Amino acid sequence: MTILYTSENKIFSYDVSDKSLTEIPCGKIAKYRETVRGIQQRKEWKTTGTGANFMGMASADVIDPDELPAQITGLGVHGEELVYGVNLEGVGSLYHRSLDPSDDVEGLVRASNEFLFGSFDVKNGKLAVSMGGGRFLHIAVMDISGHYDEYTDGDTIEENPCWAAKKNGIYFSTAGYAWNQNGVISGPRTIAYLDLDKKLMSEIVADENYDYLHVRQDQNGDLYYIRQPYGGEKPRGGITFRDVIMFPYRIVKGLFGFLNYFATIFGGESLKSGGASNGVKFKQRSKKDLMIEGNVINAEKLDKINEASGDKHGGIMPQSRMLIRRTADGSEEIIKKGVLDYIPVDSGVIVSNGRHLLRVDRDGNETHIAKAKLAVNLVAVDNS
Repeated sequence: MTILYTSENKIFSYDVSDKSLTEIPCGKIAKYRETVRGIQQRKEWKTTGTGANFMGMASADVIDPDELPAQITGLGVHGEELVYGVNLEGVGSLYHRSLDPSDDVEGLVRASNEFLFGSFDVKNGKLAVSMGGGRFLHIAVMDISGHYDEYTDGDTIEENPCWAAKKNGIYFSTAGYAWNQNGVISGPRTIAYLDLDKKLMSEIVADENYDYLHVRQDQNGDLYYIRQPYGGEKPRGGITFRDVIMFPYRIVKGLFGFLNYFATIFGGESLKSGGASNGVKFKQRSKKDLMIEGNVINAEKLDKINEASGDKHGGIMPQSRMLIRRTADGSEEIIKKGVLDYIPVDSGVIVSNGRHLLRVDRDGNETHIAKAKLAVNLVAVDNS
């Protein structure tokens, strides 16, 4: 078995049998960054040396091409080819290429500057794809030549479509938008089913207290999805004893911080001895913090928690984010807690917890597969 996945907007292929990891190049992103790098080199005189001084430009203003925003939104397999989506500088694209990393020939399925692509699922040469513009995403069916029919609309966000195993339909996660005095808010995500023959949509799983995400169906007809508290993990409320003890210190610290800021800005001198007159720093979120589907993830803190618990295969997601299996009679079973992404396979499911890939069989037994940082968009390919 080979597991395809994306990590930090790179595509990887992991062969389970020989435990080898290979990066599959994304030509679109590589060529774009190389083009930007070439343009910067031709204009280098403007950002370095006397040229930069004359133009009033600093080298710090130059963006590293490797840091340009580029998002790989989904993976799929069509025959012997890999299909993947890219959102780059406001342009959405779908490409196909060989699964062989050494073959760099890349073909375009479709590109548009009017809409972007979300995740998708491939079956019999058809893509069930989430696509749209702005905050709205809708479900469409696209063939490998790029022709598509859109089946949903409205003020909604519809994501993570997957083909039904035994019917002509698509499961997906959906939420409506509402407007209040604070702007636009999204309702809880539910699981819906689109019957392509009857052109009808029905709600399958819903609860106002939870978001339901990343729906999949295995060959037995069982549904899988990730359930998490509506809007992601919420900070714990209430005042603790430690908060009471720390009140005086925090009040004094806050007051001094305000006075120091005031003195620095308007007096040009910090109240702190040795303080810089022009170096006021504002507290920012750590670079180790991630925002994943409403969950603020502090990797450094989770490292300590995992180390203390003795879990050598600990992940980065909160335990409240659970992978659920739902059988035909509507009963639910928790398969795994702390799940980032997953894919059903014949022997159970392959799970990503943000640090590792794990196999969970039908009896709940776990097997470690490999380390995999932030692995999402999982696709399992049978090599037999």
